[in-house]
Amino acid sequence: MVVTKVVKVLEAYFPLSLQEGWDNSGLQISPEDSSIKGVLLSLDVGTATVNEAAENGCNLIIAHHPLIFSSTKKLYNNFYPYNVVHKAIKHGIGIYAFHTNLDTAEGGLNDYVCKLLNLSDISIIEKHPPLRIGRLPQELSIEDTVLYIKEKLDIECIKYVKGSNKPINRIAVCTGSCADMVYELLNEEFDLFLTGDLKHHTAFYAKESGINIADATHFHTEKYAKYIMADVLKKEIGDIKIKISQKDCIPWSYK
Repeated sequence: MVVTKVVKVLEAYFPLSLQEGWDNSGLQISPEDSSIKGVLLSLDVGTATVNEAAENGCNLIIAHHPLIFSSTKKLYNNFYPYNVVHKAIKHGIGIYAFHTNLDTAEGGLNDYVCKLLNLSDISIIEKHPPLRIGRLPQELSIEDTVLYIKEKLDIECIKYVKGSNKPINRIAVCTGSCADMVYELLNEEFDLFLTGDLKHHTAFYAKESGINIADATHFHTEKYAKYIMADVLKKEIGDIKIKISQKDCIPWSYK
């Protein structure tokens, strides 16, 4: 089976036309052999990911996060992402990314998280295509809502901003690094914004503005991307080796 067939199957569900203008979804590195021996699905692409692909006989990595975002004039072998580029080429492994198009598409990442949270009456905000707003199965306090999110998304630790004491009914969901979107949501009806990568000044703004935010981290809101792509490939292509990366992880530690 050739690379183009695998890619076309996924692009039919998550078209590249849906990606943001700043994004770089698509083919990052072409595999040495155009015939697919196996596909490794991941959130990120690091040196461990490439080693994992090689060890499992996979010559194509399909990731959520692009390995290469911007143009460059120099390729340093000992700095990310160029060390990974060198390693992938050395092993003949191709890399493809489905990023913001996977976030936005119907049945994509934000819809998947809404489903995990059992949200209903879901609406898409026209000005912000990745954003979903849906209703919880029952009204909860902000503290119980945070515990509910922790359980449903399988998170050990979650931080949040309590901007008001109002009960939580409608949740705005935007996975990944969407916290700064809160500045543009003043006219939307929601009781809590679930996202990741919440910065100090944004958190302070939210608290002073009476907005509740739960930061479930970039990793924990997007770790499902590889499972979404796996489901599509298993449904549409039966005779292909698919491996789910075990090397994805949060890059920092806590004490």
